[in-house]
Amino acid sequence: MSGEPELFEYSESLGRVVRTGSWEDQSVGTYSKLLECISTESIDDASEYARFFVQEAKVIHSLHTRLIPDLTDFLLQGGLSEESVASIEGRIEPLLVLPDGRPFDRDAMLAEVEERGTALVGAIEASDWHRAEALAAELKETWRRLKDRDGDHAYGLIDAVVVNLGEDKLGAMWDSVIRPLFDWRYAKFDVAVQPWEDSLDQLMMVACESMRAHLVGVDRTGDFELREYEDRYVLRFDPCGSGGRFVRGDTIEGTPSRMEPPYNWSVSKEPHTWNHGKVGICHYCTHCITLMEEMPIDRFGYPVRVVDPPIYPDNDPTSRQFCQWQMFKSPEAVPVEYYERVGRSKPASMGSASGIAPPKNPATDGFLGNG
Repeated sequence: MSGEPELFEYSESLGRVVRTGSWEDQSVGTYSKLLECISTESIDDASEYARFFVQEAKVIHSLHTRLIPDLTDFLLQGGLSEESVASIEGRIEPLLVLPDGRPFDRDAMLAEVEERGTALVGAIEASDWHRAEALAAELKETWRRLKDRDGDHAYGLIDAVVVNLGEDKLGAMWDSVIRPLFDWRYAKFDVAVQPWEDSLDQLMMVACESMRAHLVGVDRTGDFELREYEDRYVLRFDPCGSGGRFVRGDTIEGTPSRMEPPYNWSVSKEPHTWNHGKVGICHYCTHCITLMEEMPIDRFGYPVRVVDPPIYPDNDPTSRQFCQWQMFKSPEAVPVEYYERVGRSKPASMGSASGIAPPKNPATDGFLGNG
């Protein structure tokens, strides 16, 4: 309808189309928005949300496309033979089988996501609303199964690093594996490069996008809690669609915590800065601490997000743990305690000394978007 606000706009800073709307609105899953538009038979809006759901999914898929082979390479560089790594992969593969018994094929499943997205848009544009609702559910479930198995695959490899090389090697592993991601996605959040108000807006946007695409929440719809306070924004995921799911188990497929049979993957048993000195932290969750706290503190003098992951076990259904992210409205407002738990001190001034973002890293080729 003429005069109504646009649902999407192109972001020059992120290099892609993003959702518009308040931060409260951004905390509503794209899948939930899609279903709402289907229920009101809004052709244009439903079509846009369907296309955007696939875009959000493909950004996460591109990250896993790099993460999994990089974890394999780290095992090889750590001294494991190709035969040993193949054996590890052979133990992980049966754990990734789909609910209908099919072996997991991530390339084929991404094609399914794209095909279902195209079919969904066709049904919407034909005003076949009953079929559109069914296709939307199939699209979401296809993406969930693909994304979750990529996450399981990654966790199995991370556990193999712990088993074969030692838990103390996880810091070096993350430095090797996600340093390119930091340089690509987070280096611009230096106050010496751009004003913090611009960084904060971009940080909030990519946080909302990524967690919607991870399909956070018990029902896996991508909806989460977002609260604004005087000095910060707080995002809570119940559970997060990656680490929280690993700790709690898969509520959709009814599979257990990844720390229990048949997975038997480990959580932290030793205190390190990248697990906040705690035991029971999911190893996958430690990448958030490294990427969002340690690396930016060392580069800029402040964390870009403060992360509080759940602790295993999370088996009390009456009092579930949230995963929580905090983004402060000013870098100076970050409390000292969030420095101390990662073994750092709060500096007197903020921003890198040079004020120059690092050059583009060829290791980021294939990542979608610009943040």
